[in-house]
Amino acid sequence: MRRMALFGTVMSLVLTLTVVVPVLGAPPAGIPPEHASQGHHRAPLLAAGTILTISGSGTAYKIGNRTITESASISLTATVVKSSPGRAMLNFTGGTLTVGSDTYTVVSGHGVINHAHKMILHIVVKNSADATFRLILHGDHAKPSSTTAFNVDFQMPQSKLAHLWFLKFPGATITPK
Repeated sequence: MRRMALFGTVMSLVLTLTVVVPVLGAPPAGIPPEHASQGHHRAPLLAAGTILTISGSGTAYKIGNRTITESASISLTATVVKSSPGRAMLNFTGGTLTVGSDTYTVVSGHGVINHAHKMILHIVVKNSADATFRLILHGDHAKPSSTTAFNVDFQMPQSKLAHLWFLKFPGATITPK
């Protein structure tokens, strides 16, 4: 019985030492920097208040039958309403989408540009008969700038005029004002 008690005490001591010694004996280590410039604040992607014009031309593909195509163009105006080092939020104030001979006018919309070079825009547009549609544009962009133009590629099938057309606008231009 005494041997069992002694064995239990020795095992408790060994287990305690295996936990305490590595922690106390470890050299102090800081949190590794996420970036080489740790301690410095990154600038916002785009300056709040910047007005952006997004324009480009491409192709519309009929949803349900992609062999039917039309020429398409966009001309959109947005304001950067909020910006941080990781993303910028946009509100759309005007513009048009033209598919073939049909023109759709921007009613409202919002979007996000992020540091991973992605842009997602959700816009409500209306046609000449005042019917409303959702325009969704999903693209990859170059590094955004509040002072110089940069490009974005809106890809299909993520980019679409809901229930009607898939949209593809390669090399659309975003121009800050």
